[in-house]
Amino acid sequence: MNLFRFGMTAAVLVSVVCLNGAANAAENSQKKQAPVALEGNCAVCLVNGQKVVAGKPEFAEVFDGQTYLFPSEEVKQKFKAAPDQYVPALKGDCTVCFAHHDGLRKPGKIDHISFYEGRVFLFPNESIKAVFDKSPAEYADVDLACDGKCIVCKVDGGKDVPGKPEFTAIYQGLRYQFPSQAVLQKFQKDPAKYVAELNKKQAATGTPAASELVSISGTTGCAACEFGVHPRQNPDELGLAVKSDDGKIYVIEGAHASHPELYKGRFQSLAVNVKGKQIAQKGKFIWLDPQSIETVK
Repeated sequence: MNLFRFGMTAAVLVSVVCLNGAANAAENSQKKQAPVALEGNCAVCLVNGQKVVAGKPEFAEVFDGQTYLFPSEEVKQKFKAAPDQYVPALKGDCTVCFAHHDGLRKPGKIDHISFYEGRVFLFPNESIKAVFDKSPAEYADVDLACDGKCIVCKVDGGKDVPGKPEFTAIYQGLRYQFPSQAVLQKFQKDPAKYVAELNKKQAATGTPAASELVSISGTTGCAACEFGVHPRQNPDELGLAVKSDDGKIYVIEGAHASHPELYKGRFQSLAVNVKGKQIAQKGKFIWLDPQSIETVK
């Protein structure tokens, strides 16, 4: 009997050791596969102290497909408690490039870093960093998905419900906001499903799920020359842009044909009123199919 009990105990211990070993091996494999974020520097130190502090491999944590390193276990635990507060915008990709080049993801570097409203922004060089520093508010929210509206509410209920900053989740470098903790947790259980479902809705209709008729006022400019974007329907055209008072850039589809004189004079910063239907949006850029364009005298 004693030998039987001893054998059972030994078997249980071996199973526990094997399971723990397998779990540790899986965790280590995940960390090896996920690229190292911030060139190995500590995300918490950047946000809390605006200091570049090297992390250590023994204090690693994988989040949103990247491995973050920390100088100590204590700092690592701070990150684990609220990772969305410490990760760099767009997973460290350049927000200026993302805004001006239709969602281009270009990696930034730790040597070209800016801080704005408690967040970290990386850029590929100093000249692009200078663009951000000149007007950071224009680029700080280009990583805000669904224009701040709840993706769960849209997919599950077909409703546009504003999210709240205190209920934020990060997925693929984008910030998703929700009206409550319960809805946030629903998204976190399967974020890929909600993103895929929203993309299906957009593909089926040919327009974003949040498409709506809007009326805007602003000044004209050249979409490609001044803002680095092109019309969706006529990408070979430079495009007419209208910059509204809230900083959003509206690309007016087909303006070169429907309003040729206005299109020719787009560089004159003319005041206009535009009514149209939103057909796409990326960050601060919104593409409109216009119903009417009026020049303000």
